[in-house]
Amino acid sequence: MTSSPRSSAPHLARRTVLGAAVSAAVTALPAGLSAPAAAASLRTTADLPDEVEYVVIGSGPGGGSVAANLAEAGHSVLVLEAGPPHGNQTYYDVPGFQLKAARDPEISWDMWVRHYTDEAAHGSQWVPGKGVLYPRSATLGGCTAHNAAILMYPEHSDWAYIRDLTGDAGWDPKTMWDTHWRKVLSWQPAERPSPVLALRDAFLDKLSLAAATEPLPAGNVASAFDLDVNSKSNVDRSAQGAFMTPMTARAGKRYAVRERLLEVQARHPANLAIATDALAERLVLEGSPGALRAVAVEFLLGRHLYQAFSDARPLTDADRSALRRTVRVTREVIVAGGAFNTPQLLMLSGIGPREHLARHGIAARLDLPGVGSNLQDRYEVSVVSRLNRDLTALAQCEFRDHDDPCLTEWNDPVRRAAAPYASNGVVTGLKRRASKGSAHPEMFVFAAPGNFAGYVPEFDTKAVKDKRHFSWLVLKGYAADRTGTVLLASSDPTRQPDINFRSMDDGRAGDADVAAMIEAIRSIRNMNRKAAGLVDTVTEEIPGPRVSTDAQLAAWIRREAWGHHASCTAAVGPAGRSASVLDGRLRVHGTANIRVVDASAFPRIPGLFIMAPTLVLAEKASQDILRDAG
Repeated sequence: MTSSPRSSAPHLARRTVLGAAVSAAVTALPAGLSAPAAAASLRTTADLPDEVEYVVIGSGPGGGSVAANLAEAGHSVLVLEAGPPHGNQTYYDVPGFQLKAARDPEISWDMWVRHYTDEAAHGSQWVPGKGVLYPRSATLGGCTAHNAAILMYPEHSDWAYIRDLTGDAGWDPKTMWDTHWRKVLSWQPAERPSPVLALRDAFLDKLSLAAATEPLPAGNVASAFDLDVNSKSNVDRSAQGAFMTPMTARAGKRYAVRERLLEVQARHPANLAIATDALAERLVLEGSPGALRAVAVEFLLGRHLYQAFSDARPLTDADRSALRRTVRVTREVIVAGGAFNTPQLLMLSGIGPREHLARHGIAARLDLPGVGSNLQDRYEVSVVSRLNRDLTALAQCEFRDHDDPCLTEWNDPVRRAAAPYASNGVVTGLKRRASKGSAHPEMFVFAAPGNFAGYVPEFDTKAVKDKRHFSWLVLKGYAADRTGTVLLASSDPTRQPDINFRSMDDGRAGDADVAAMIEAIRSIRNMNRKAAGLVDTVTEEIPGPRVSTDAQLAAWIRREAWGHHASCTAAVGPAGRSASVLDGRLRVHGTANIRVVDASAFPRIPGLFIMAPTLVLAEKASQDILRDAG
């Protein structure tokens, strides 16, 4: 029998953010952890709830949203977050410091991936012996703590596809908009960035004008009087055009899932416990396939245990025993670790491809071949140029968390709205179709000051090394790829899995995606020429003028394209289909009480930015969970 919200709540009444306060009693001290580090992370069993109705693993846009909704509804919830409660607070708060937040060593996971199976197919981002850097954020709020804060609603057709695939009318586009998107906007501010960044520099101002007047392929174009990319009119018509790009910020300060969770916890402290520095090891399962049930979750409680942290150290068996904790669950486990870590945790728990699990000594409790398959992303490339002078918009900016005149301006509430750092750096954004593509916009092309050519090591410092560079980014959505994989590298839950995007079907396909990006690059070059005019000189450095023919551009794109919206590795779909992991209510096929609520649940990657679709998916999941709870 499951306990009611009322009977479970006393377990949580004395608990807050467990990783944010130091326990009075620190017991075993694992090898390799200094006393200060251990004191900041270890807890006695008495500090933890021993049983809750819902355990939510991961605090990002999926897990954090679900946990907040369940706690508000009166249920007892424990959130397990593998990272610390926060890192550098200034990097988090200031939209203009998003690249600094993505390199904050306190909260950064440096994941290393392959774009192709063949190492030689990679370009300048490849680091020998490691791969391609793919930064993730391990902290309260997940990757909403370091992203570019762009909130863009997907296409109605993305929801219709899942509705038709599953037969679940709850995915109907009207319901997703009228019910779940409205719920997201009830707590998540979507703030238009100030145009002041562009207005402070004549060239950036002309760049925005060039984007606004750039010819677009035939199709619906947004009205010049409706610059809201998320307006119902623009979403209904799949409109293309130049838009102000909405940010997840309030009064020029980042506001996202972390704030949502902490506000709910403050209002419902008896219902919501949040354990940071808590790395889930496995789900404890009972029963047989078809009725497999999670009865508990085992996790390790300690600072920077996952090996993707730059200062993580290997753990001995004795370390693990000292750090291990178990929480019993009476209703459901919601797995929300993201496209890399959700399939990893399911496989570590015995849910996944039987033969693959056997190679790592893991007994398959449920043979589910789709776990870790179907990995998808968007393609992005950067066109980086140098101006013949410094950008006046950034004249005073040092991109430091101290002794920075632009930070002083941002810290002044009266001046913040017009401060350069109140923007995420996006000067202008162009949502557009490909002339030979589908009927809806497949690309977002946007410009920002700085030298950013993808996630190469030290990308945050390289981006702002001088004040003469600016970058156009071409983001290509709706790619045809479905063949990427996330596989276990080890049965050790502290090690990252093997990640191979097998981009463009491992280099064998992708012609339509490449052709669309070539078209966008030629458009960028045209906009740069118009913005330069007779006054400024623009020198393209990446890919550079020597990369000019379609064949040269295509080869460059295949080498240098990157992404950061990994999705689809625990996909929704009919039972029995090879890539299907979840039913239409996000329950793992063959299980009684395990759901996945994050970007890994999508059967194909929706829209152009992943945060908004994941927030909406989480609201739909929350409604389903509460209905099932009666």
